[in-house]
Amino acid sequence: MRLSLTQSAASILYLGFIQFFLVVAFLGALESVVVTQSLMPVISLQLSLTALGLAILLAFLPKVLPTKKIKYLIPILLITGAILFINFELSLWRHDSSSWFWDSHNPFISSFSAVMVFVFFLALIIKIKNPITTVKGSITAKVITFFAIFIGITLWQVTAVKTVTNVAVDAQNKIKFVETILNKNLESHITSLTRIKTRLEAVNADDFIKMANIDLKIYTQDFEIISSMLLLDEDLNYINGTTYSEQFTNDGLISTTPITNWLKAAKNEVRFAANSATLDTDTPIIMFSIPITASNGKKYQVLALLNLNLLIENRYIDYLSSFDTFIELTPKIYFAIDKNQKNVQDLNSLLSRYSKHYIVNEIVVREVIKHNVYSFIKDYSKLKEAAQIEQMIIWLTFAFIYILILATDSTFLLRQQSIVLHKMAKYDELTGLLRRDALNAEIEAKQVNCVDVNCAMVFFNLDGFSAVNNSLGHKLGDMVLQLVAKRLKKNAVGAGAISRFGNDEFVLHYCNISKQQLSDEITLVIKSLADIYNLGEVDIHLTVSVGIAMSDGEVISPALLLQQADIAMDNAKALGGNQFCFYHKLMDESHNFMVTIRSELQKAIKNEALEVYYQPIYNLTTQCIVAVEALVRWKNNGSYISPAVFIPIAEQTGQILQVGEQVLTQVLNDISTIAELQNICVAVNFSPQQIQQRNFTEKLYKLTSEKNIQPKLLTIEVTEMIMSEKGAIEEVLKALMNKGFNVAIDDFGTGYSSLSYLSRQPANIIKIDREFTIGAELAGQKRALLEGIINICTQLNKTVVVEGVESPELIGYLSKFNNIRIQGFYYCKPMPLDKLIEYIHSNK
Repeated sequence: MRLSLTQSAASILYLGFIQFFLVVAFLGALESVVVTQSLMPVISLQLSLTALGLAILLAFLPKVLPTKKIKYLIPILLITGAILFINFELSLWRHDSSSWFWDSHNPFISSFSAVMVFVFFLALIIKIKNPITTVKGSITAKVITFFAIFIGITLWQVTAVKTVTNVAVDAQNKIKFVETILNKNLESHITSLTRIKTRLEAVNADDFIKMANIDLKIYTQDFEIISSMLLLDEDLNYINGTTYSEQFTNDGLISTTPITNWLKAAKNEVRFAANSATLDTDTPIIMFSIPITASNGKKYQVLALLNLNLLIENRYIDYLSSFDTFIELTPKIYFAIDKNQKNVQDLNSLLSRYSKHYIVNEIVVREVIKHNVYSFIKDYSKLKEAAQIEQMIIWLTFAFIYILILATDSTFLLRQQSIVLHKMAKYDELTGLLRRDALNAEIEAKQVNCVDVNCAMVFFNLDGFSAVNNSLGHKLGDMVLQLVAKRLKKNAVGAGAISRFGNDEFVLHYCNISKQQLSDEITLVIKSLADIYNLGEVDIHLTVSVGIAMSDGEVISPALLLQQADIAMDNAKALGGNQFCFYHKLMDESHNFMVTIRSELQKAIKNEALEVYYQPIYNLTTQCIVAVEALVRWKNNGSYISPAVFIPIAEQTGQILQVGEQVLTQVLNDISTIAELQNICVAVNFSPQQIQQRNFTEKLYKLTSEKNIQPKLLTIEVTEMIMSEKGAIEEVLKALMNKGFNVAIDDFGTGYSSLSYLSRQPANIIKIDREFTIGAELAGQKRALLEGIINICTQLNKTVVVEGVESPELIGYLSKFNNIRIQGFYYCKPMPLDKLIEYIHSNK
């Protein structure tokens, strides 16, 4: 079993520690109300309040503690906690009850204080090492942990209270034994002295003194407790006595007013009283007064002096020697029952000698006289042994809780992992949408409620998303996908299922919806997806192509609906994107053709079957070839397929990157090996996806450097439409020009730029589209427009290339412009490399 704590296990244990202190506070308060014995508390009210304060402190600690000085905080906590813990444990385990700085004399308080210190500082360390924001983990573990703590602490308290109660009973028993022995001994002496009284009252008057002396002497000899006996006359004058009696009389110990009054108030019975004048001496005396009327009617008193020290026989209470017991004879005399203790003058002195752990009970002597008896704990060894053993209950409770948490947490983590794995299997980790594999199961679950009603599958594909990924990186690309998912969930309110079908493809499933309702909602979704994506320092604009397939109440499998929606999406993308198309059967032929082209093109790419043709570009003034444009050609099954057919498909499928890479590689090889190409500029067409690849400029510069090709010999040709991504593209084109490459804007005038943007375009070559050359050989608006564009470009120091020149009349007109460049069938069509070399040599 692992011993380390996971975040969930740490949170449960931390919660358990808070519950521990709350339980202690509750049980302490309950004990103060329910348990009325006064020997000592097990959980004192002070300890209870401390526990409550610690629980509140732990509960409201900052959720995240400062981390800068945290490495110094843990050792400090460990040292502080260890000092406090050892202090309380020393107080519990040492026989002399000593500690370093604080000792409660209550072993149960000491043992429990040690536990509280351990728990509190361990909780702080757990809090520091595992910042706990919410209490995670199994609910079962939390409940069992609470009940384990409650039962464990309650069991400890009940056991400890029982132990203390038993000790209190022992203290009370000693007091009861003192009462019993005291009354028994007093009764015995009263009985014996009564017999003396009876005997002396029956003797002849002439023999009275003689017989009294004999009885006094014999009684003193028979009872060690009798210090002396003396005979007094009616006026309390000393007549005779045994040893110590005369001195006792001479010291005035019977002539004090209280004693004289007590003796004169004699009744015809044996009485006793403590001699207050002797109570603070080493031999405190209890006086027994025996009034005797002689046979001749003369009155006497026999006074027996008992040594109070010997009145209680300690041999009967030696087993209770862990208590020191004192009888309150007077408010200023506390008589020590135990031989090894001295009498105490007042209660404050007595209480200051011992701890607060004592029992005080009242005893009744001869059913008349009442005295308070105090029984103090002198020896705590029995309580300490019990506290040491009972402390194990708490440690075992925490050991059980720790093992329980580890065991249940392992189960909880496995269950959570299973949930996570199930969620990962069903939901896309990045967007939170359904995965492609889970879409069919979700649709099947919803089909139960979609019988004989319209169902629809909507296929989304982001236009140009791969360019975003390539130029800005996958991190920002992922952010875009997350925002797309949020906008779909927000706006596609009627969708029963939303899935991320591919990298930048999403699928929505609708049930019981009309075509008009679906059109309205998808229009709203497309509009929301076309909004700017704010990614911090970068703003991205994306559009989406959407295909929709509806069942119209027919029983159509979800797989077929999805295929039809995909076909419709391809049609929407072919129409320029940022729109939706409903599937119809006529799309199948176009789709099948696209699929065929895509498949065959991939084979051509794999087999490196693509060819590069070159079309010369002339300087009309010098009539020299100054540049060539590299154009890709693909021959399939014996015939060439027009680039106008396969290039848009390649751009749509992403194959354009592979096509562009092969073309560039071939062109750079041709330049590096063919001398004729090293004296002119070679233009290569690049798609937006290529331009927006990360580090495009650096990679291109590295490739030309490896081939020893000067950047000025290479022209990067991009269409004007690419400038719609001006934020990202402009910086790349500027970087290319800074490296020395030429940049040409192809098809100028047909797309985004317009004349107003011409001055700011990051290009040194402008290629005017053939749309402006058709009809320009004749005077008119077309010629005027073409002339205006040429003049503006010339004034802006842009090199002008006129495309699509096919007639000598147009050549004649364009001849008036200085250094203008011409590209078109008038001179030649695109040709393979070997033909180009021959053409260059023939036109020198």
